[in-house]
Amino acid sequence: LIDLPDLSPAVNHNGGAMKFGADGKLYVAVGDNVQPPRAQDLTDPFGKLLRLNDDGTAPADNPFFATQPGWGPRVWAYGLRNPFTFAVQPGSGRLHINDVGEMAWEEINVGAAGANYGWPQSEGPDNLVPAHTGPLFAYGHADAAPPGSGSGGFFTGRAITGGAFLPAGGPFPAGLRGGYVFADYVRRFVGVLDLVNAPGGDAAYTLARLDGAPVDLLAGSDGALYVLTREGITRIAVSP
Repeated sequence: LIDLPDLSPAVNHNGGAMKFGADGKLYVAVGDNVQPPRAQDLTDPFGKLLRLNDDGTAPADNPFFATQPGWGPRVWAYGLRNPFTFAVQPGSGRLHINDVGEMAWEEINVGAAGANYGWPQSEGPDNLVPAHTGPLFAYGHADAAPPGSGSGGFFTGRAITGGAFLPAGGPFPAGLRGGYVFADYVRRFVGVLDLVNAPGGDAAYTLARLDGAPVDLLAGSDGALYVLTREGITRIAVSP
């Protein structure tokens, strides 16, 4: 459909997830290729969430379609470091972008057309300015002082690498239904945001600890949560 520019010698932050949205458009997450300034350049595809027609062309309703040259017409959101995974909520089309942080924070961002998530000027809740869209939820790389205070509560991790929306119905307990689950590659946990009772991202819980390093999540049609790890697939379900 498209050819991205040649990569630098960097061996990380060179790609991301691809999913069709509820609008039928293809969303493609692209890392910054370890060149942070490119995330703010609207003519460049790196550090972006791109939005394409199914033939690779740019939809005319993209936010920068008529104002930016180069890759600008295909850019839907920008200011991302390493959007390794994202998820689309069935029905509503709500989109959550998981952005892997550098020095301090892991982010869950609500996708929005034209949004600037701040990288490299801001990370997590740090150095946000009015032009930046702050994360719905961010957890740190180290414990706050005192532990549990500040953004992310007791969550700490190093690389957010999976995300999925749980169905509003199904077998999971009421506090989990309709929530957003996310995983951390380094700390090997699965967490959940309660979006029904705390839609502002103020309630998060640990759902599971894993033996393997997770890279993605999927809510199955059988009501279970599937976790893809480097070692295999873990199935999390409610006991009958």
